[in-house]
Amino acid sequence: MHDVVKIIEAGNGMTLSALCRIFSRSVIVWGLAFPALADDALLRPYVLSSNVQGDMVKTVIELKEALTGGGFQLLGEYSPVADRHVLVVTNAYLKRLARQQVGTLFAVPQRIGISRVEGKIQVAYTNPAYQQHAFRISGDLEPVRLQLKRILGEQETFGAEGLSATALASYRYASGMEQFDDFLHLGRFGSHARALAAVERGLAARRGGIGAVFRIDLDDADTTLFGLSLTEGEGSDRAVISAVDIRPLKHTPRFPYTLVVRQGAVFVLHPRFRLPLDFPDLERTGRYSFTAMIRVPGAIENSLRSLLDGS
Repeated sequence: MHDVVKIIEAGNGMTLSALCRIFSRSVIVWGLAFPALADDALLRPYVLSSNVQGDMVKTVIELKEALTGGGFQLLGEYSPVADRHVLVVTNAYLKRLARQQVGTLFAVPQRIGISRVEGKIQVAYTNPAYQQHAFRISGDLEPVRLQLKRILGEQETFGAEGLSATALASYRYASGMEQFDDFLHLGRFGSHARALAAVERGLAARRGGIGAVFRIDLDDADTTLFGLSLTEGEGSDRAVISAVDIRPLKHTPRFPYTLVVRQGAVFVLHPRFRLPLDFPDLERTGRYSFTAMIRVPGAIENSLRSLLDGS
């Protein structure tokens, strides 16, 4: 498998179908072919790379050099709060895979979080194996996981007690709440160009306290992804961190929010799906609970909807 990752990094023109034949071992979940997992395999949203004494600035610089040298493209970076920094990367394989189905669009931006906690620097990244099933992706993200592991290392996965592939494919926090494909649609326009112009106007005006962390135009010419920072109100990135990101290992790689512009439509993962997916072990009540941030999903929705106000 490591040899195949090297082939992808080298960009030798191998077709996506050929790559999928190499990687594919599948079971049927929700009518899609997913890479096989052991029956008792549990998946968690983040991978811990390291947690040691270090310098924040130096760590960020070294990570950027390692990631770009290892075959990733840096899309953007930002700090949601002091002592937290996020790098967003992608690669050619993810961009090719994104042509297949909508779920892959949310895996195109892979995130690496750097958090200073009690004198140590935690480095963690989003877990492609978790995304594979949560976003109902039939293409294989295992090459991406291996590539990140080779560059960054892998001490442990964290962020949940663990969910099975089947549970992730049908995930919702509670009855009546949204699932993966219950997208929050923010607007529909007559063309991709008009939709892009509306989003860019909203970002330039920082409507809803929303800023742009990255923009990537995919090869199919009618799909663009934006990374959004939320800086104001009860739905801000700071508010989420303050409300529930209180356990020793931090969920910093959950930022930023991905917005999709596709064929004139503008949409995101619904906050009532996305937030619990990033914190799937939230309790019902107490300090680490959905109740602690009960107003956050609605506030995020309001901020996102305001992005296109007047467009």
